[in-house]
Amino acid sequence: MNPRTTTSGRSTRSLTPPTPGRRPGLYLGVAAAGAVLVNVLIGVEPAAQAEAGASQSVSVAQELGLSAQSAPIDVTTQDLESLEQLTASRSSRQAEETQAQQAQAAADQAELDRRKAEEEAKIRAEAEAAAAAAAAEAEKQQSAVEKSAGGVAAAAASTAVDVIARISNSAGPVSARVQAAANAVVSNVPGADSITLGGTRASAADPGGHPSGNALDYMVMSDSALGDAIVAYHRAHWDELGVDYIIWQQRMLSSANGSWKAMENRGSATANHMDHPHVNYR
Repeated sequence: MNPRTTTSGRSTRSLTPPTPGRRPGLYLGVAAAGAVLVNVLIGVEPAAQAEAGASQSVSVAQELGLSAQSAPIDVTTQDLESLEQLTASRSSRQAEETQAQQAQAAADQAELDRRKAEEEAKIRAEAEAAAAAAAAEAEKQQSAVEKSAGGVAAAAASTAVDVIARISNSAGPVSARVQAAANAVVSNVPGADSITLGGTRASAADPGGHPSGNALDYMVMSDSALGDAIVAYHRAHWDELGVDYIIWQQRMLSSANGSWKAMENRGSATANHMDHPHVNYR
């Protein structure tokens, strides 16, 4: 039997694989065809894109009013001049603002200096006024002390009489002892001869005093130093003058070497004996 035929008598193809030597030629043919196809595709599409881009660029230029012959815009000179003017204007404003601030600061400082000078001058003036007032008060006190000392010295010196006291404020005559005491006071206490002497009157708390003609009011008014001198004279000559008690500046003295006793407030300077020593004689 022929091995190339089947049992039916028909011939069959050989099932042997193709010879390896035929495959390289097939591969080369396929590669060449692919390369041609790629070149065709690539060559056509960029050209179309370039044409579309050029058309779009021309349309944008036309919209902006530009052409191939349009010259470039010269912005250098005009813009630089505007920029320079703006810079100069800003610098000028800054300089003016700085100058204004400096002027305001100087004005504020000048005002502070003026107020400080005024305050210092005021303090100096007040200090000088206080010093002058203190000096005047010291001088016044010294004068009062000297005057009082003079009165005390006169009181200690003598009870000699060379002036007759005039008792003008009196409702009647005073006792002889009271007149003699008044004569001694106005003769030996400087300034006592120029004041008013109050004598007899019915309106008095002590019936043994003014109503009986046994008391005198030495009206020194605001001259308290003279009042002190009159009181000192009576204390120095308590027994010679026949003093019973003294009331002076809302206080009572019952003996030459005794202590002052405070009295109740009677409501006025005269009632409280602030403007005159009251002397009751025995």
